[in-house]
Amino acid sequence: MKSVYDAVKFLASLVPAVRTASGNGSAIDTKGFGSAALTISAGDIDLTTGDETYAFSVEESADGSTGWAAISGATASVTADNDVKLIRLEGLNTGSRKRYLRAVLTAAGTTPSIPCSAVFALSRAYNEPVN
Repeated sequence: MKSVYDAVKFLASLVPAVRTASGNGSAIDTKGFGSAALTISAGDIDLTTGDETYAFSVEESADGSTGWAAISGATASVTADNDVKLIRLEGLNTGSRKRYLRAVLTAAGTTPSIPCSAVFALSRAYNEPVN
């Protein structure tokens, strides 16, 4: 019997840090996997002036360095402290998705500040174990 460790690979796109501006995560290679989920974890976010917003999205690229484009519907907003959000992605490596993914944070407002991380869980591996 295989464990979760053998079937799911976890890769950080946005490593844990306090962010005060928009930014792009690291490219994640999805070769050999059929689906993914992006888990976004946020700590105590700044909502001091009431106009701060924190939106996360997923972009894809064929080569992992150029041609990044947003995936329609792959978005989540953090609106409260200590929030966790999930974005699901299906159809990896079937021709409907490009090979590389990355998390993107769009932070806006007067004093945005969000301690956060964004980690991809890749699953439905063509070959196991994955780790």
